[in-house]
Amino acid sequence: MGTWNQGGYATMAETTKGHANRKANRYSERELAGIAGFTLFTASVLLAAFSPLLATVATNTPVMHGLTHGTMFAAMAGFHFVVTRCKGRNELVSSNRVRTGFLALQLLLPGIVLLETVLAFALPLVLQFALWAVFGASGAYFSCVWADVRSSLGEERIRAANLWSFGLAGCIVAGVLAMPGPAAITAFLLLCASSFALLAASPPSTTELTSERDERWLAETSRYSPNGSYIMLVDGMMCGVIAGLVVARISKGVLPPITMGAAFVCVALIFLLLSRKAPRLLAMGRVQLVLLPFLVCGLILSGFLQAPWNTVAAPPLFVILYLLDYTNATVLSLRGTLLSISPCYCFARGRFFIVLGQALGWFAGAFVATDFGKGWLTVAAMVLIMLVCAYIVVATVRPDQYAIVAEEPEPVEAPPAPMSEPETDPEAVVEQHYKHKCAEATRAFNLTPREGEILFYLVKGRNARHIADQLYVAERTVKTRTYHIYQKMGIHSQQELIDIVEAQEAGDTA
Repeated sequence: MGTWNQGGYATMAETTKGHANRKANRYSERELAGIAGFTLFTASVLLAAFSPLLATVATNTPVMHGLTHGTMFAAMAGFHFVVTRCKGRNELVSSNRVRTGFLALQLLLPGIVLLETVLAFALPLVLQFALWAVFGASGAYFSCVWADVRSSLGEERIRAANLWSFGLAGCIVAGVLAMPGPAAITAFLLLCASSFALLAASPPSTTELTSERDERWLAETSRYSPNGSYIMLVDGMMCGVIAGLVVARISKGVLPPITMGAAFVCVALIFLLLSRKAPRLLAMGRVQLVLLPFLVCGLILSGFLQAPWNTVAAPPLFVILYLLDYTNATVLSLRGTLLSISPCYCFARGRFFIVLGQALGWFAGAFVATDFGKGWLTVAAMVLIMLVCAYIVVATVRPDQYAIVAEEPEPVEAPPAPMSEPETDPEAVVEQHYKHKCAEATRAFNLTPREGEILFYLVKGRNARHIADQLYVAERTVKTRTYHIYQKMGIHSQQELIDIVEAQEAGDTA
């Protein structure tokens, strides 16, 4: 029997379809809690990493900004490196006890800075640097936690959550930086505590138990791509140097504090525009080539021109550089979900080099800000320009090789699949069902990680243009990878591919 609507009785099929559509577009309360927590966490990280908010009297100089922020990013890179080598990473990011411990560590730095501001006492510099390192490690930990939480949202919702959370975080950054010192630091503490509280109410990752074999497979078959590592390292270095320049101008009162908040909002708006109008430009190789000429011009203005033109050039240049960083993080947020591997593993492995580059960039900015280093400013600009030009050559010759892992792994024997707990959501069951079959086919036919991503969309019946838009790669790349998939599987049509994947069972080897 049908149900009543304004036009009379609707058929059961129509009713079921309508319920499914509404369900697909509706976030649960726990998912909303996770997205809200991710927004507040993003705002707190941006405030600490790209503003002078947590500077004390002893560290509120351009040199000390570079050293403290460089220490923070170095600790973040170190934590990401440890996570990629840690076998119990999933338990680490899912343990409430560990999360509470890292929250306490994260609150140490802003808490001490607030006490210094109110009580006017000075903490030894050694301890301050230690607090910055601890804050960086805790920030990296919660980045992995949020990557793990986001994986439960699904592909399209991950994109939406990343974009809108980042845009709202930029607005929060602008609002907090507009507050007086003690009020801004208090707001920062509330951001950290609120994000943790919302995290506790968010859904856990659905891939921890069901995809352990995929994680082991990727760990055994993948390695860092020299080309991709170089590009991410250069991006990070440039971002660190220019961010240090902007933060120094803000601390001196040359630029208003709201500059950083406005910069992050601009990044979100540009990303939204490109994702809607020209999503293929967000492929890492293409977005690099499109923005590199602007980077070269900005570096020339920053390194060879005097004030105020170098100051005018710094914020737009930072927006361009952080757009590259944001694109990298967005791609990584999807990659773990598509490959059905540990999200925190994939995120930490892909973020290591760009975060390390930012640490080097902040340290370089600290050197340039010293009396001895001021004479090296032009040399530093020339070195960066040379790196960018070399980067242009690399990206032009190999535009589709911006890989998180090498594209041609050695075949290995797949480990047996562990038992998993049943899903309660029918849609999630179907989605996970196809992911596991694609993972089995990927191992059975020695497909690369990128080919495994494309295979998942091909099984869903998507065409090359749709896949290119979803993965932010060139359509030509998708077609080339599809041809390689067909060759390896010995097929000639998408329907044959679907039939083979459907026939896959856990533990198949052919």
